[in-house]
Formats: sequence, C-alpha cells, structure tokens
Amino acid sequence: MSAPRERAPRSTYRLQITADFTLHDAAGLADYLQTLGVTHAYTSPLLAATPGSGHGYDTIAFDHVDPERGGEEGFAALDAALRGQGLGLVVDIVPNHTGVASPEVNPWWWDVLRHGRASEHAAAFDVEWDLAADRIRLPVLAAGTGALDDLSVQFGELRYFDHRFPLAAGSDDADSTPAQVHDRQHYELVDWRRADTDLNYRRFFAISDLAALRVELPEVFDTTHALILKWVRDGSVQGLRIDHPDGLADPGGYLQRLAQAAPGVWIVVEKILQPGESLPPSWPVAGTTGYDALNEVLGVFLDPRGEGPLTDLDTELAGGQVDFPAMEHQLKRGVADGILNSEVRRLARLVPDLPQAPDALAELLASFPVYRSYVPFGAEHLQRAHDAAAAHRPDLAATLTAMHGRLSDPTGELAIRFQQTSGMVMAKGVEDTAFYQWARMVALNEVGGDPTRFGVSVGQFHALCGARLAEAPLGMTTLSTHDTKRSEDVRARLAVLAEIPEAWAGVVRQWNA
Repeated sequence: MSAPRERAPRSTYRLQITADFTLHDAAGLADYLQTLGVTHAYTSPLLAATPGSGHGYDTIAFDHVDPERGGEEGFAALDAALRGQGLGLVVDIVPNHTGVASPEVNPWWWDVLRHGRASEHAAAFDVEWDLAADRIRLPVLAAGTGALDDLSVQFGELRYFDHRFPLAAGSDDADSTPAQVHDRQHYELVDWRRADTDLNYRRFFAISDLAALRVELPEVFDTTHALILKWVRDGSVQGLRIDHPDGLADPGGYLQRLAQAAPGVWIVVEKILQPGESLPPSWPVAGTTGYDALNEVLGVFLDPRGEGPLTDLDTELAGGQVDFPAMEHQLKRGVADGILNSEVRRLARLVPDLPQAPDALAELLASFPVYRSYVPFGAEHLQRAHDAAAAHRPDLAATLTAMHGRLSDPTGELAIRFQQTSGMVMAKGVEDTAFYQWARMVALNEVGGDPTRFGVSVGQFHALCGARLAEAPLGMTTLSTHDTKRSEDVRARLAVLAEIPEAWAGVVRQWNA
C-alpha cells in the first residue's frame, strides 16, 4: 500500500537523470531517500532530449520520456518506488527552448527547415522571416568563402560533414550542384560567426543550438505541456521547477496558464533575484529555486572584518583598486556588442526611426540593474537604467527618451523583446564573465549574488528570513544547484579566508614572490 504523498516539499533531493544514471537507477534509491528524511525526489528534465545530452535541457520532443534516461518504463518504475515510500516527485521543465543541434532528431525543427514559413510548426518558433528572405539562418559553416564547397546531397538530405538538413520538395535535381540545391532551401547555412550579428531566430542566451519556443501561444503551450500535465493529473508529479522563465514573452501569463492547468501543484521558478528584489506578487508560484536564499546564508558566515584586508590584497594583485560596477557595465556592454549583438540588432529594427537605437539599446542593456522587468511591474528598474545610460552617454539621451515610452508599454513588441534580452546580457556579462575577472572573495561570485556586498549581519539575516517567510514560505531554500558556480562546501571553505585574511595574504604573497 502506498503511503500518503505531500504536495509541497519539506526537503528535496536533486537527481540528475542521464544515460548513466537512469530513472530505473533513481527508483532503486527511493528507500534510501525516505531514510534520509527527504519528502520529494527532484529530477532534471525527463522529456526526450538530444541523443547524448548529459543535462536534458535540450528537449527535442514533448510527448515521451527520453529513452536514454529510462523511457516510459523507467518513469513508471520511479513513480511506483516513490509512491511505495510516500515520497513525492518534483520535475524540472523547460518551456523556453528546444534543442536544434541535430535537426534530424527534432521533428518540429526538421519540418520547419523543410517547409519554411508554411510548416505547421513554424509559429512555434520565434523567427524573423523577413530578415533573410523567408529563410532561417543556421550558423554552422566554417569561416571562409569556400565552405559551401563541402556540402553534399546524400539520401535525400543536404549534408555538411556531420550536419544533416532536409530538402524542400522538388529542390534537388541531377544537374544541380549541392550549393545550388542549398540556395533553394528554406534555410541558409552561414558562417558560424554570423550568430553574433544577424541571426534571425530567438535562442537561449548565446547558444544557437537551443531555439526559443513561443509558449505564449495556447496551441504551443498545450502541446509542449500535455505529458507533464498528465503526470500532474494522475498524481505522479507533485511539483514543477520552471527553467528560465525570464526568456518567455509573458512569464506571468505563462505561470497563470500553468497554475490553471495544474491546480494545487507546487511551482518554483528559476528566477534570479538581485539583492532586495522580489517576485511579481501576481505570479501563482511558491517562490524561487533559492539562489537568493543561498547568497543570504553565505553572507551570515562571512566575517565582515575580512573585507578591508582582502580588498587591500586584491588591489595589490590587480595593480589598483577594482571598480566592480564599472567592470560590470563594461563587460555587459561587450556582450551586447558581441555575442548577443544579433539580439540587439533585432530590437533596433523595431525602431527604424531612431538611427542611434543600436547604440542606445546596448547602453540601456548594459545599465540594467536586474535581470529583467515585467512592466508595469519593475518599471523603476527601466527608469534607473534609462537615467544611468543617459548619464554615461549624454549623446544618447534623446534616443533613450524617445524609446522609453515604447519600452514601458507591456503590449508593445519592443518592450516584450527588450525584457527577454536584458536577462541574457546580465547572465553572460556578469555571472559568466565579471565573476571570473574579480577575485577578491570568489565565494560571493555566485548566481544572484553581489560581490560588493561583503556579508550580512545576524540581524540582517533574520530580517531577510522573516521577509521570505512572509512573501514565499513554501519557496525553495538551496545551497547548491547544477548551475551554481561552486558547491556550498567550497564556498564555506572560501569564507574562512575572511576570518584569517592576514595569514591568507601572506601565503599569496609568498606564492607570488
């Protein structure tokens, strides 16, 4: 007989399901998890992913469990094992994007490449068709003018080394060269470097192998969530972890639709909050996945008396005092002008009447103080970014002011796409770049953290806990995730250096002697 299962977790155990640790393997741990006092197993994404994927965030089909991870039989085995121990299940889901590294294994993407704008799945993808004469640009070619010479037509497909692409009906004939066949397709293979400048489909961050989905469309939501919602309805799944909601056109609308489709399910969002920031109160979620709590817990273990000596050591090693806010701005601007410039240019095409728009939008993105706004909620962040950008670049002030009204309109395409882009610039510029260039106390260089805030007092910590209890009592408190830069034990060891800064500085100077 199955023991009763709790809806909201009290304690979760994260399981990264892979081909080497399948759902069958996870099922064998149910009794162990129960002995530990865990109330819910918490898995990585389970839907079909690109073959060989170790993470599972590159979903390629939404109607079945990934065979490499154990398939439907493995899921049934895990469900039965957890039910037998009275344990619940939380599943990670990925609404923002789909894996397109290997088009031949992604039915929707393959169909769009074959049929173009006429594909039944074309609307599911966020493609700017007019930019490339109704073709999707795929940045897969080697640099140089002769890359198309390496194309071949084999078995009814266009091949480029290991890459396979479909052929449009009637596009191949015996007298045509592979390059000529390529010119008749609904896609255009281009130099891989053009991903940074003129890509015409939305993607996850700067990863062109992850094409964004338009789950704001009811038919796309329904199809991509059908199996997940079935698991909720039949009692197999009690909780959902939502990956990267900030990439969605309307995160609040998406979460409302999900909560309506799965009443009572425990939902947490991978929302990275900056210190002092809160979730929109209209979101029907239990809270975040806990990066905010993680940084607060670290802060209370960090001795503030170590800040001065460690700053002195960092200044000595860097050859001058580091201005982290200035570094942060510079690196975010570099991302906007570099690996995410395709996204900035797409925004600028929405305001063709403003010739300085590309520069102004990049500056605004570099000045944005949080991952994104959800206007009208968070409009103050947009105002702060506007003021900072205008102060930093007075020559752009008129353009920034001209755009401000449009960026504040929650129904306008410019505002929607800007909000989808600002988090990308923050993530790539700060947590993936700046956090690896300033090493005063790397334990603070963590997702959702602020390296300039050297610890919190016990009183501040209790106040923060009280605020979390009031706002999101059932949110997740975590110390490590698959995305954290370092695990909690490493951060704890690093934090000890703040208690012995002089001794640490002496060792470092000895190493550098």
